[in-house]
Amino acid sequence: MNEPETSAVGLITSVETQKRSKRRFNIFIDEAFAFSVHEDIMVKHRLLKGEYIDPKRTAEVLGDEERHEVYMRALRLIGRRPHARKELERKLKERGYEAELIDWACSRLQAEHYLDDEAFARQVTEQRIYSQRKGRNLVKEELRQKGVAKELVQEALGAVDPEEELAGALKIAETKWRQTGGSFMDRKRKTAAFLMRRGYTGNIVSKALAQIAVKTDTDEAGGEEDEVMFEDY
Repeated sequence: MNEPETSAVGLITSVETQKRSKRRFNIFIDEAFAFSVHEDIMVKHRLLKGEYIDPKRTAEVLGDEERHEVYMRALRLIGRRPHARKELERKLKERGYEAELIDWACSRLQAEHYLDDEAFARQVTEQRIYSQRKGRNLVKEELRQKGVAKELVQEALGAVDPEEELAGALKIAETKWRQTGGSFMDRKRKTAAFLMRRGYTGNIVSKALAQIAVKTDTDEAGGEEDEVMFEDY
């Protein structure tokens, strides 16, 4: 942010639109460049040619400009995809913004319902499990890394339809089974490992494999033992 070059009351002698951004304006005080602001800040503070401005008012303008800048940066980030609050705070911190400004921007976004960890957890959970066919263990870890509170993660996972989750696991398990060679037990172990890597719980893995075993020709099994249970890690 540009610091004002005046130390006493000055006269705004020119307000010029920036060439690279039509919504940003350069403010000149007593014929000298002082600072630049967004159009919203210029309008809010009536920064017009012929207006007088003192150091206190200048500080207020620049403070609002800083808050506007971090807010707009945050808005662009969540415009690309939804974020959890802590995830957004971390990204803004990485860009060099002060903690006080970050907290202000994120609190405003929450008040405007642009930032909602509960809705975010629910959306991510549904997308991963129902659309991408990933298991709850993977979803739980992803949300933890993004800083979503444990109780919100549990609430989102608790709303998952277990039958739909099993159906998703079964669908990709059947595909993996068809693509896997070897004996019945080899295919079972490889398919189980695949499901575990996708984040499915041991209970879901066992149920999916049990259904595959029922569908599989008993001749393929060759009499091998198929009662294998899988534990969560």
